[in-house]
Amino acid sequence: MVLKATVYTGLACTWCARVKSLLKDNDYEVEEIMINGQIIEDLKERFDVSVRTVPQVVIDNSLIGGYNEVEALMKGPTAINKV
Repeated sequence: MVLKATVYTGLACTWCARVKSLLKDNDYEVEEIMINGQIIEDLKERFDVSVRTVPQVVIDNSLIGGYNEVEALMKGPTAINKV
């Protein structure tokens, strides 16, 4: 089974690059979509959230969030942000 994640990114976004690397290191196939006004509206309608930052990661039709949320999902209690 191929694990897939969609990463909504912005220009020159360091955290976007980091989250893509984290996902790839955990065997996810990553689809990258550059964020724009229409994408923000689509995410708001689809997930009932206001997107203000990138990256935003969707896995299995669930909005996970940004880097910290993805790291917590991948690493659980050993995530650096949980220390």
